[in-house]
Amino acid sequence: MRQIKDCMEKMQNVKIIDNVLSKSVLKHAYISIINDNVWNLTMNRDANAFSLAGSILYDKQLNISRTSNSTTTSLLIYMSIKDRVNFLGEDIQRIHLGAKAPLQNDILHKDEISNECYTILFYLNPTWKSEWGGETIVGDEVIEYKSNRAIIYEASALHAGKAPKCPEFRTYINYVVKK
Repeated sequence: MRQIKDCMEKMQNVKIIDNVLSKSVLKHAYISIINDNVWNLTMNRDANAFSLAGSILYDKQLNISRTSNSTTTSLLIYMSIKDRVNFLGEDIQRIHLGAKAPLQNDILHKDEISNECYTILFYLNPTWKSEWGGETIVGDEVIEYKSNRAIIYEASALHAGKAPKCPEFRTYINYVVKK
């Protein structure tokens, strides 16, 4: 427990939780989600628009609720994260799967405008080398993409994901949860 607390205190605006799942559970979750028939590819000609691979599994405001293996697995991962901290609630607003390809940087954005929610990113790839990059920028903090890591921050914080420099997609689950 002390290790979690030490890790969470390292960043001022971002809480970091490493080793959320056992290695075997992470590998199973990754394979289950990657092979599920829920992924979409969004292509935009506008240079300022998002182009991404992903899927909205659940969105309370948009009344989207997909029944899939990915949804169940994502909820179990969220419960594992929630069990590691004492401040996350159960009122999930959105669950989004995402995958970044090389050269695919995010633009700075907010997941919510109000200060009523947290964003939780879970880094899904079971194998990742630090030289592959894929960092997440939250405000002025740079958080290394690391396999089996969850990061938690205010959903109203400006943030962006950096493109990986590797032959793999940088995969993640994005949760937005009411405080």
